[in-house]
Amino acid sequence: MNEEQEEEDDAAFVGEYIGERNERKQRHGAGTTTLPNGDRYKGNYVRNLREGQGLYIFKGGARYEGLWRLGRKHGEGKFIYSDGSIYEGHWVNDKRHGYGVYTYQNGDVYAGQWKESERSGYGFYLWKDSQARYVGYWENGRREGRGEVLFGAYKFSGLFHNDTPVGPGRFIFLGGWEQQGHFIPFHIEQHIPANANRAQLAEDDSPEFPDSSLDLITTWIAERTVASKEPIKGIKPEELLVKFDVSVHPKGEISLPRSSGQDQVATLLAQAKSGPAKTAHDKANERKG
Repeated sequence: MNEEQEEEDDAAFVGEYIGERNERKQRHGAGTTTLPNGDRYKGNYVRNLREGQGLYIFKGGARYEGLWRLGRKHGEGKFIYSDGSIYEGHWVNDKRHGYGVYTYQNGDVYAGQWKESERSGYGFYLWKDSQARYVGYWENGRREGRGEVLFGAYKFSGLFHNDTPVGPGRFIFLGGWEQQGHFIPFHIEQHIPANANRAQLAEDDSPEFPDSSLDLITTWIAERTVASKEPIKGIKPEELLVKFDVSVHPKGEISLPRSSGQDQVATLLAQAKSGPAKTAHDKANERKG
């Protein structure tokens, strides 16, 4: 049983219960239950199932306060984990699903879309220690598709696959200039031990893009440097919501534009398997030849 999983109490006489019952002696209405494993629940029941508003306190120190449906976390709620991490947002069938904000134990923050308890859709991530920021698309907990990273004295705008930058992009620097080019992807063929610290390896491999993928490396090919009027400043989610044509609706639902850049990423990966894609510089040299 993981930390988010509650003890089942969908029977009339499981645990110690004090509260209202219906004519069939089922828990129905407001009540408090102390479960056999030491967990406690205080809130509303409908026919023995947690339903509506309720507070669930785990014996290990974690707690959830919010909405329930058919005995599961469903709707808006706040979960405080035993390590101090906090998730506040939408739940569906006991999973983080929809819009939510997760503050991690180390101070990192993610605000955006979730699917089946994974970062998926559109979201904003702040790394506390480095103050690096990312706004863009996610899939299965990793950056995937179009996005922007602000890191120190520069900003990168482009495509990502499996947390790694790929394809065309721009580095925008302090001083009013930018460098345009391509990240050419190459698949790594190496064995990583099962007990390896993947987070540490990723950090050492590509410090400018935290949590980069370990099964793909990319090489930056600069094509040209031009003047830029785009300022380097803190990325705000609401700014890129407009930039990427993303609409936010009630209950945490987000409508994404047709192209999140993921189709383009798939094409780039196919090219990587057959050899590096040609850059504009390569094509120009071919014409000269």
